[in-house]
Amino acid sequence: MSRRRVPGRETDAAESNTRRTWYGYGQLTRTEKRGFGLFLHDTPRVFAEISVVSLPVLLFVMEYPADGWFDAKATALVAWTTAVVVGTLIRIGALHPVATPTPGWVTLSPRLLALRVPYFNAAIAVAIFGGLAVEGAVTGVGAGGTVGVGAGIGWAATVSAGAVLAFPRVADEWVSVVG
Repeated sequence: MSRRRVPGRETDAAESNTRRTWYGYGQLTRTEKRGFGLFLHDTPRVFAEISVVSLPVLLFVMEYPADGWFDAKATALVAWTTAVVVGTLIRIGALHPVATPTPGWVTLSPRLLALRVPYFNAAIAVAIFGGLAVEGAVTGVGAGGTVGVGAGIGWAATVSAGAVLAFPRVADEWVSVVG
């Protein structure tokens, strides 16, 4: 396992296939995971992190009025799922975050929690409501409804993936300023 410590980053998880596992009453051990097992092991961690800090925008979307089968809930599901999948791929080292030489996801420290709440709420809101706007614009210029829905889904997935890929770099800058 890597012993290189970068402030605010979990490089060990990205550079190693070893994870802590619970095998029953009071028994923790370390196991080696590969491929899909590693992805499955780390997905709940990233899902919980993104979901909890994004609750304000997700709860707002649940109360947002539906105008048909393609609404804010549909784009939210796409943006949320994309964020979790891309975040997990960064955490396990399958994807490298943009604009930073350091691999791995961002630690769960209090100083980075202050960054996560506004960052993920804003990113997911832009993905959701931008997707709705793109769908309306594409459908409004005479393209079919299916083309508009595809464009809205594409917007939501692209913005969400880009925000998650950029988050480790933003966190690095935050740590250098905040300390």
